[in-house]
Amino acid sequence: MRPPLPFSTVIETKATAQPGRYRYVMLEPSLAERARSVVAVASTASLGTVDIDGRPVVAPVPIVDDGSGQPVTVISNLTTHTMRARRDRRGAMSIDGRLLLQGELIPVPGLQQLELQPRFILRHPGLGLQVESLDYSWFRLSVDRLRWTDDDDAEHWLAPVDLFGAEPDPLAGLDGDDIDDIADRLDDDLLLIVRSLGGRWLARSAVLLGVDRYGLAAMVDEPGRRSRCRVPFPQRLDGSSELHAALGALMRAARSSPIGQDG
Repeated sequence: MRPPLPFSTVIETKATAQPGRYRYVMLEPSLAERARSVVAVASTASLGTVDIDGRPVVAPVPIVDDGSGQPVTVISNLTTHTMRARRDRRGAMSIDGRLLLQGELIPVPGLQQLELQPRFILRHPGLGLQVESLDYSWFRLSVDRLRWTDDDDAEHWLAPVDLFGAEPDPLAGLDGDDIDDIADRLDDDLLLIVRSLGGRWLARSAVLLGVDRYGLAAMVDEPGRRSRCRVPFPQRLDGSSELHAALGALMRAARSSPIGQDG
């Protein structure tokens, strides 16, 4: 039986009723966690409302997560979006090109507006006056359907309860520059990590694609194929401050592995 990859989760397979039979699970964010994380860090969305003739009208709007995974926007009373939302509550938001939320645009009560103002201004410092103005309206998209598009362009429909019950990834705010900085820090150790800890023993090169609370993802070149590879952290990260130690743990484990010792 093939030995488990380092840092993978080992689960005994009870259904086989054969002691010692295991399956190895590489932890990664669920679709719901990915969707929840996108909402948590997003600052804009494409809002679709229904025109009087039934056709959709789409325009960009500023948004902020209300804390539950539902986006809130503040838009001028002079925009046709506001008029359409008051006439027909049906709406949708596309966020980051991967997440589609469908539901109803519900006015946010005044007390909740006061509670959400600091969160909105933190995400949109230039809109401080607008959020306090009576010339602007607050709407929450009450989500009843959502669709996530994965890296292979496959579409997955999820229930709202999946979104609301998921926890946003503390590393979701990492941007392209942050990933480049991490790749620079790992340098040649990235290739050693995917070879020794990711099970890609014949890898010739590796490019860092992303980092989440469960581990890192890389594009790996091997003889005859090029594919994605995940390497898990020793444990799930509960805060961005834990990333430095987790990367260090991967580097030390890779260097002390048989492949690292041979290199």
